[in-house]
Amino acid sequence: MQAPEKITALQISSQVSRIDAGMYIFRYSLDAQSTSKVCISLSPTPLGDGVIDFFPSEGVRDNTLASPSDCIVARVKGGPANILVTTFRSEDDTSNVHLRMDRISTAPSPAPARPTATSQTQLELLGHIETQGDVISHNTWLGDPTTRLRLEGFSINWPNAPGGMTLAYSCRTGADGERYMGVPGQFIGSRGKGKPITLVTFALTGPRSADFELSGKAVFAGEAPLAIASGKVLSGPTGTEHLVALQLEITPKSVAASPWNDHPNLQVFRNP
Repeated sequence: MQAPEKITALQISSQVSRIDAGMYIFRYSLDAQSTSKVCISLSPTPLGDGVIDFFPSEGVRDNTLASPSDCIVARVKGGPANILVTTFRSEDDTSNVHLRMDRISTAPSPAPARPTATSQTQLELLGHIETQGDVISHNTWLGDPTTRLRLEGFSINWPNAPGGMTLAYSCRTGADGERYMGVPGQFIGSRGKGKPITLVTFALTGPRSADFELSGKAVFAGEAPLAIASGKVLSGPTGTEHLVALQLEITPKSVAASPWNDHPNLQVFRNP
């Protein structure tokens, strides 16, 4: 007779955090030597005026972070909102786990430190284009902005990324469809399923993100190119136009800025 399967008792703890309108990235932090399995689940609550949209990275299910490589982008709109954070761990687990939350802020940043790099970073964009399959671009257009061929999914590789920062990107398929989020090397969207991308967002995160500028263009079918900026949500005028092309650059900010120049508001990730 087979012995009954042992059921591991769980510790479950929850807390509610209030966050203001804006965009945030949630990541999982665990002791480097730890081999324990801890899961952190995020969910909205009915409290507050705001609405929370979640963009999980590839492999994240039910908005639950289960490994240090997992991350979730959350967009809060309409006012402050409350988010329920629930941690699941085995009863005998004593590992030190943290949920890190970085915010994309539109507040003016202090003058950045002088970056050591002086040239454009190398980005490789891979995309799946309607009728063409997978294509790769290097510091040029991914997709053709003059056509209506769908750019159905994409990934961004950043081989010479400087330390102390990274890139996060997300998309939505359909007007109210699935939401995807990725970091360099992760593919978001779909391949060969006829699903249009109707919204994209790109953001720099990390302590050195203020030293660099994220720029480029996104083109939705039949529309003029939209300027990409860190944390800016991009879509067509009705939210149903599909993405056809992307161009993306990350460059060090100017070493010397003239006092006569206007300084636009910069959007960077910051710890709350």
